[in-house]
Amino acid sequence: MAYALFKDGEKLSRTFSTKEETLKKAEDAGLVESSGGQPRLEDDLKIKPCSPDPEPRSEDDLDWTPENPAS
Repeated sequence: MAYALFKDGEKLSRTFSTKEETLKKAEDAGLVESSGGQPRLEDDLKIKPCSPDPEPRSEDDLDWTPENPAS
């Protein structure tokens, strides 16, 4: 199963193979805050299961934020 980062139902990131990998990439992009020692996604961001991307995407496709979603 693939996972991606979503906000208000809109997919913001490419897909990743695990929730943990998705969270790590969101953290690398500065979208994770620490609350009580636990990582927490900013605002209304959520990690949800989804269909895999139709074509593999490289690590260069990680420059995404809610204001600049991945295509």
